[in-house]
Amino acid sequence: MPFRTIDADREKPSVSSATALVILGHSNIFKRQKHWKKFEKELMVNETGLMAFESPVHGNRGDSAAEVRFVQQHYITQQHTVPGTFAFTGKMKLPRKNSRQGEVLLEAGGVPVLQIDEKGASRRVWWSTADWMSTYVSGPLGGMDDLFWRSIVWAARKPFVMHCLPPLVTMRVDDVAGRGEIWHQTPLYWVGVSAKYGFKPWLGLFIYNLTPAAVNELRSYLLSGDATAAPHAFGRPNRSNQRADGYLKTGNADDYPFWYDTTAFRLRATWYDEFIYFDHHRSKPWSEEEAIAGLEAADQWWKKNQPLPMSKYLIAHFYEMAENNFPFISERWGIEYLALGHPVNLPYADSVPWLVCGPFRKHEPPGTCTSNPALRGNRPVYYADFVTINGCKLFNCFTEIRDDAGYEWAPDNNVEATVERAVRQLRRALDAKAPAVLFTHETDYIYRIRPENWEMIMAGIRKAINPWNVIPLTSDSALRIVRAYSTSSLDSYSFSAENLTLTLNVKGYADVATTAEVFTETEKGIASQLVMIRPHDGPLQIPVVLKGSRVFPEQNERLPLKK
Repeated sequence: MPFRTIDADREKPSVSSATALVILGHSNIFKRQKHWKKFEKELMVNETGLMAFESPVHGNRGDSAAEVRFVQQHYITQQHTVPGTFAFTGKMKLPRKNSRQGEVLLEAGGVPVLQIDEKGASRRVWWSTADWMSTYVSGPLGGMDDLFWRSIVWAARKPFVMHCLPPLVTMRVDDVAGRGEIWHQTPLYWVGVSAKYGFKPWLGLFIYNLTPAAVNELRSYLLSGDATAAPHAFGRPNRSNQRADGYLKTGNADDYPFWYDTTAFRLRATWYDEFIYFDHHRSKPWSEEEAIAGLEAADQWWKKNQPLPMSKYLIAHFYEMAENNFPFISERWGIEYLALGHPVNLPYADSVPWLVCGPFRKHEPPGTCTSNPALRGNRPVYYADFVTINGCKLFNCFTEIRDDAGYEWAPDNNVEATVERAVRQLRRALDAKAPAVLFTHETDYIYRIRPENWEMIMAGIRKAINPWNVIPLTSDSALRIVRAYSTSSLDSYSFSAENLTLTLNVKGYADVATTAEVFTETEKGIASQLVMIRPHDGPLQIPVVLKGSRVFPEQNERLPLKK
């Protein structure tokens, strides 16, 4: 949303008729009561909303809470069970009990955390602490993001506009080896089942584990647009050097050896997997010569199996990459998007910090890049920001909800529990207006799941998330949209009450359509509507006529009301 930040020590806070909302980032901004009273009057006269974070003065030493309690049903809390509780990963310091007499929506230890009131035509939201925003307590995508943006929307004068993501859903599967034949199915049958229910997965390939039949099936999914794929690692050799001749024997799925291409690039390790982008076993980058040799081998495999479209999204095994990879993947493969969770040239290890990168991991001291809970590695991850490495500028973006079932979704043959985990994780991102990603691994999880169970799992997930009006996309398509929100923005908007017309002024560059969400007051409460903003290069005006509960963009595309 368009906003302006001011330092109250240098600029006197003021409100105009164009101000829909004021956010006070801390208390004691107004040194004297008369200054606050004057400002409060300006809010009422202009029907401007207020969201304030009050003084972080705490009570008795050691007072803290491991959970908050929802005590009142309201627009702000409508995505949560009321009454109900929300548990933190860490402990939140409790604010000192205040004397404000607003309606309490959220409390902890008997102390109000979130209150609302109205002063004339001005709606006001009072947060008594912001500690829950820290990854030491909960943090971004921790489960309270919706309370924050809904507080803004409720308080702001309507109509109110946010340039925000629509409900995008994608799927990501790492360590793909094509093991469906264990269940007497085609190697990648589960990809087709997933696509049937709208989940078009990005596949991180173990390229040398894919049989010719698996490659042929992969090709059909890539050419039809039901999946995208890129090299994740060379794969998992059978270190006993025995070929997988008994691949279709009966028994436990874990008993099946991996098929490994006999024409594969030479082995560079003596145990575990063979890596492309980083010397995982020695925790260091490959030499320049060795890095190019590995990349050329992966490239030759891809060329040999053409036609095989490569995704523009690359996720390395263990997220490990070196800067000497980047000219090759950028220029030869045309990679535009990455998933980097820690700095390049370093291993995935507890001692390595997570990547300092936007939107959320730019200011707080970083935790570990691994999933170690003791080092905040179990905090949800959402990156959506540009990185420039070795002269190559790419968009770093991925979503992982790490505090629900561990590192990922972790599906199994318990259909009901697996569906519930998926919905919880997807919902966490959707409610935070972040891209929702159903993330798992084939070699750790999917290959063990019975085909009939996989069908029920994917059908159950799709049915459960339908109320969010989700837009299922390939990762490439979704990332292109997310990137456009980093290169374009809503500069301002104006409203004509006479003809019920909004004019949106956007700036920047977007190579794909984005959306703005328009919030209005109706007899039934707050309604939200999506407006499409067409691709643009430079300033653009979008007239929007408000009519009933619908928005009609200039280009006559009607988008449904979000329920």
